[in-house]
Amino acid sequence: MPKTPFTGWADNTDMHKLRPGVRSCTAFLLGCALCNVAFAQSIAVRLLNGKTGKPLSKVRVYIILGDPKHQHAFDLKTDRDGNVRFDPSEEKTFQVRPIGEVACGEQPIGAPDRDYSVDEVVQSGLVTANDCGHLAPEPIRGQLTYLVRPATWTELFRN
Repeated sequence: MPKTPFTGWADNTDMHKLRPGVRSCTAFLLGCALCNVAFAQSIAVRLLNGKTGKPLSKVRVYIILGDPKHQHAFDLKTDRDGNVRFDPSEEKTFQVRPIGEVACGEQPIGAPDRDYSVDEVVQSGLVTANDCGHLAPEPIRGQLTYLVRPATWTELFRN
């Protein structure tokens, strides 16, 4: 029998014994990877200027998860593409509160913040209303596209 540098003597019976173990290990690792993908439902919120369509970078955004009695808050900053990402855990709804920006027609100023459904965003994506311009982006699964405009001085100091 020929000797190989890694296994010693090449023998079909030794390789046959190794294959089921390798197959089991590969199946286990693949199963773990797929479970993590299935349960890790990361959500992206993308802030776009409602008039120009340009992404807003370095904007501070509070993401509020859960009902009012048991809220969890994330204090995030948008990246250069206007995105923030978060994991909603087991929460069913979330709110978006950008600092220094006002939603384009999504809700009247001073009205309670809107709750967005985690399931709806993950399954089909959402785009907020736009009274600031004619921009109407398509929804993207796993993403809430949040159209905003800069807040005026009076809006900034109203709260």
